[in-house]
Amino acid sequence: MAGYYRKFCPDFSTVTQPLTELLRKNVKFIWTEHCQSSFNRLNALLQSAPVLSAPDFSRSFKLAVDASDIAAGAVLLQEDDDGIDRPVAYFSRKFNHRQRNYSTVEKECLALILALQHFDVYVSSAGVPIEVFSDHNPLVFIHRMKDKNQRSLRWILILSEYNMHIQHIKGQDNLIADCLSRP
Repeated sequence: MAGYYRKFCPDFSTVTQPLTELLRKNVKFIWTEHCQSSFNRLNALLQSAPVLSAPDFSRSFKLAVDASDIAAGAVLLQEDDDGIDRPVAYFSRKFNHRQRNYSTVEKECLALILALQHFDVYVSSAGVPIEVFSDHNPLVFIHRMKDKNQRSLRWILILSEYNMHIQHIKGQDNLIADCLSRP
């Protein structure tokens, strides 16, 4: 049940990390206080309703993204009639061992790619613009970066499929995405 509702639970991958670690191969199943705390937090997430709004495909979307050393997080937002940004959906995902070795700019770009792919059903609508917010300034200039490696070139091709504008914001203003990417 938790997996079914994961897209409605903010910070799902971080909250469940101790529990998912128990499911790995060659890991002894030892229920610790950390596991119990994770279970209690997950239980609370599943019993409370997040303040999500239904998407309106006639309006533009806003996407706040962030990456930490171990995970990516994002929130898809849409402005309501009162000018308030309402969350439409949340996203968070741990990086695998290879991705944890990426440079900071690569992790931030990967977070954007993963978020766009996750929210593709919303943001790939014909021509609906997406305003992307990141606290990592080099993402704004990703298309103009020198010394691109093959991974970066592939990612730039993926990003070119979306009608988006990337803006830099202060880290303190990127609170939701930052929380989603942190343990």
